[in-house]
Amino acid sequence: MKRRDFLRWGAGGVLLGQGGLASGRAWVPDLTSIDIGATGLSAGQWRTLAAVQTHLFPSESEAPGAREANATAWLQWVLSDPGLPDERRAFFRQGVEQLEALTQAGHGQSFEALAEATRERVLRDHERQGGGPWLREVIHYILEALLSDPVYGGNPGGIGWRWLAHRPGYRRPGAQQRYFLLADR
Repeated sequence: MKRRDFLRWGAGGVLLGQGGLASGRAWVPDLTSIDIGATGLSAGQWRTLAAVQTHLFPSESEAPGAREANATAWLQWVLSDPGLPDERRAFFRQGVEQLEALTQAGHGQSFEALAEATRERVLRDHERQGGGPWLREVIHYILEALLSDPVYGGNPGGIGWRWLAHRPGYRRPGAQQRYFLLADR
């Protein structure tokens, strides 16, 4: 089975099975003005994470990738939620740190500076050395960004829905009816 076919088949379970959207309190996220300091990762770590996302889910002529799905901003939004346990932020930070240490030790440069084939080898080495759970979480949030309702900031313009030929249910929430605004009512 091709990777894209597998993802089309299995992507629906990501949102339904995991319930992984950021926790909802009075916090109102805005993907255009995220304080990345609140995410627990530095700007350099975010560049590495964005490079990992685009490698794991690249753009194709007929399919959106992590970049088009707004996956990095989506994950920044999730990790900036003040109600998120610090352990979740630490998990992502440690994964990036381990990947960068592996990359520096083997190649003397940052992951984002590597060629595509070298990135693939480094990610496979990272997985073999215990990075599998981290890589699965990165993929989870890419798919979440790709499949979320655009009102939440991922899946801009419904790009993921169009790619999967998905028609959203009606009535979709408006900006003032997003779940994190309704939690305190």
